[in-house]
Amino acid sequence: MKKLIPALALLTLCTAVWLPPSSASAVPKMDVKVAVGVGSTTLVPRVPTIDLYSHGPLGPGDNPMYEGTVGGRRPGTFPNWGMQIGARVTFDNKAFFEMDAGFSRFYFDIGQELQDIAEFQGAPIPDALKGQRARMNQLEIPLIAGYRPYANPYFKIFVYGGWVSTFNLRGFADVNGNRKAFKFKPKDIPGYPLAIYLAGLRIGTQFDLGPLNFDLSYTIGMNSTTATDYRTNSHVFKFFLGWLF
Repeated sequence: MKKLIPALALLTLCTAVWLPPSSASAVPKMDVKVAVGVGSTTLVPRVPTIDLYSHGPLGPGDNPMYEGTVGGRRPGTFPNWGMQIGARVTFDNKAFFEMDAGFSRFYFDIGQELQDIAEFQGAPIPDALKGQRARMNQLEIPLIAGYRPYANPYFKIFVYGGWVSTFNLRGFADVNGNRKAFKFKPKDIPGYPLAIYLAGLRIGTQFDLGPLNFDLSYTIGMNSTTATDYRTNSHVFKFFLGWLF
């Protein structure tokens, strides 16, 4: 027994020397982030192009008179803003994963283009809403992963890509100065119903300056923004300013 104790002590010492000590960099680091941001949402309806002609009585040999064209791709860009909270986990000080959840809102005008689309769909927009501004509230859940190519004690750079799930919740439209005069669900807009679920592919970059986090991203929609026979593409730019805990 007396000989076994020194042998065990020697074995323990050799094992401790042979195994490399774990460094702090090998321990995943988690940052909790609260952020607010602004950006732009561009919607591109891909409405079939239709030529319009006069419908008056035609005599023998008369041709209908061309009056114009409706449809086609006519993009509209609108402001958005939002706030979110999330957690970023960095592994070995290089690769990272982040999950966020937040509130977002984008604005759009019920202008002539939207009225033409609604007319084409056979569901004209009510007169009270024509020319008014509407807004849609959204729940946004980004799941992103990326890499940190550079870091020093004060400044870090991250690049990433990922998937964004967005849910349209409820909209409001201004009527005669009343900001909440008209409340509607995503699919309630006459001739221009919005999809409830939007899937997006996001790429972006982040910069950490001490506890401050700057996040610039671009998201392209993977499904149609509208629940219509035609597809509406979406392009979303966002810039968030966050605080890391």
